[in-house]
This record gives sequence, structure tokens and C-alpha cells, in this order.
Amino acid sequence: MIAANLTTAARHDRVTEVWAVAAAEGRQMTEVSSLASAIAGRESAPIEVFVQERIGSYRSGKGDGMNTAMRHAAIRGFERVHFYDADITNFDETWIQGAELAADRGYEVVRHRFPRASTDAMITWMITRPLLATTFPGTLLPRLGQPLGGEMMLSGVAVETLARDSSVLARSDWGIDTLITHAVATLGLPIYEHNVKEGKRHALYGTLDEIRPMAIECLDAAISLGGMVRPDDSTEFAADPPAPVPDDLKHTLAYDVNPTIGLLTSNWGPGETQVAAALPEALAADVLRNRNAPNFQFMDAAKWATALQALQKGFSLGDLAWESLAFRLWVMRVLAYTTDQALRGYDAALRYLEQTIRDYEKEADHSHQT
Repeated sequence: MIAANLTTAARHDRVTEVWAVAAAEGRQMTEVSSLASAIAGRESAPIEVFVQERIGSYRSGKGDGMNTAMRHAAIRGFERVHFYDADITNFDETWIQGAELAADRGYEVVRHRFPRASTDAMITWMITRPLLATTFPGTLLPRLGQPLGGEMMLSGVAVETLARDSSVLARSDWGIDTLITHAVATLGLPIYEHNVKEGKRHALYGTLDEIRPMAIECLDAAISLGGMVRPDDSTEFAADPPAPVPDDLKHTLAYDVNPTIGLLTSNWGPGETQVAAALPEALAADVLRNRNAPNFQFMDAAKWATALQALQKGFSLGDLAWESLAFRLWVMRVLAYTTDQALRGYDAALRYLEQTIRDYEKEADHSHQT
């Protein structure tokens, strides 16, 4: 996969250099460096492999990797910089070409979006997009299809600005995508969403516990946007039209449901119980029932909005009781959706998800006006 992706990038006639940013030195980096050297010898573009720097103030992860690349790109003064996650299994020249063609038309930020299984992207659908809708109603932020997508092209102006943005630089963990999404939306640069029709193919999950750190860190990042500047309504934004969704995605279950249900009852501690008991009355009793048996069907869109409001007020990254409760609440919401709306078919499920974002945005806009 890494070899194929590096080859695709190095072979493209618009690419002048390829960078692979590694999390740490070691055997794996040595192997990738050797692989990159062999590929570069066959292709026209050089490939450089280097270790990410410790830049941010959160857990070192994806954010440090992206900020390292942006820092290097700003120093070099590149006109355009592409970012692609290493785990894409269907990366080809159309990703690069789609972004380049949009940039040729004057768009300085090109974000890739792609169809996904109706039970995939549950952090996006249940955490990030709802919080963007309630925090920034009426702006382009709730309209972005993949605000957590790490696949994008940035102009030199955008890279240089982000490389100096303290909020982006601080976010060294999974929260980096949320902060970049907000930051580029406030730059006033024209933004385009390029649709990858075949979807982004990557390994799916076992239980949702596999992406627990991502869910917690993305939640914290989205909450942190409260009070930050609102994107200007005049920002130019356009997107590719919808395209038919690949049939296999319509029948893919992105995670294992039954073992995920077991997460609801496991490892309740006194601290989490105390925090859960202080939730709004509409939630507390139903949530606490999970100490004895799984209970999630109650967590519809309205109850989830109440839960998100409580998390916005009380959640604290690093507080183990709050982290555990936040994750458990999210699992309840995902399971409730999976065992109800998702079972009604792909198209109905996606219409439901989009409608919930519009409803959250409409309610928040009404609240702000009154």
C-alpha cells in the first residue's frame, strides 16, 4: 500500500517532490526509506522520508505529522501542497488530478470528499458536523462533507498562514483536522470539494473502541472552537455534484455491532457514575442503566443534541471520568442509529444523517436569533 501510494504520487506529472512523514525513527522508517529510494530511482520525482517534529501541546500524533509537513513546505515556498493519509488503499492519480484542476480554476483550498458506508464516519456524523452546525450555523462549515478529512490541497498562501496559526500548531493529535477545517474556512480563500466517486477505501474496524482516542480528541477539538471567529459569509465555496455511490459501500457494515454493545456495560467507575448522574434529567437515568445492561435505543438525534450540550459544558480532555462517559455516550448514539436508521437502507440513512445536521443548524440559528 505504501509503495503503491508513493509510486502514484511520484509518477504524476504535476508532482515535483513527495514527502513521507514518519511518526518515529526505527525499523519501519528504515524500510520505508529504502522503499522510497527504490521508487524514486524509477520515477521522476524525488521522495524524502523524515521524522515528524514535536510541535504541538497535545498527544503527539497526526497533528505533529501534518504541522511538520506544513512547516517544511512554508520554508520551501511551494505553490501547492497535497496531503494524503497513508492508509488509503485506492489512492490513484485522480485524487491529485482532481485537486490540481480545481486549483487551476482559482481554488486555493481543495478538500477531497468521498462516499462512505452508512455506518462509517461516525465521528464526523455524530460529533464534528453536529458541533460545527450548532457552533457556526449559517456558515459553510456545516456544509462540508468531510471536515475530518486529511486529504486536501492547500495553496502556498494557505500553508504559510496555517504554519503560523497557534491553534493549528498546538493540535498535535487527531484534533488537527478540525482545527485546519475551521482555520481555512476563516482565511477567506476560495474552497472547493472534489468528489472521489469510488470512495476512500481503508481498513474497517472491529469494535468502536479501536477509534476511541480519535473520538475523544476530535470531540475536544470541536468543543474548543466555541467562541472562535465565525467564517465570513462571502467565502467562495463550490463542490462537485453528487455521483452514484458504489454498490458495495451500500452494503458495508463499518464496525462489529455485538462486541461494541458490550462496551456500554464494561468498566464503569465511581467517577464516571458521578459525572453521568449529573447529566440533564432527560439523559441521566437512561445512561446509568448501562451499568447493569446495554441501553441505547433512547439516544435519538434530540437526546444526542442534549448530550452534546452537556459535553460542551463539562467535558475536559485528560479527565478520565469525562473521557469514559463521552465515549460511552457516543457509542450509545452510534448504536441507536445503526440499529434503526441504518437498517432502513443506505439512501434513507444518508438522508436522515444530512437532515439531522440541517435540523441542528436550524435550531442553533433560531436560538442565536432569539
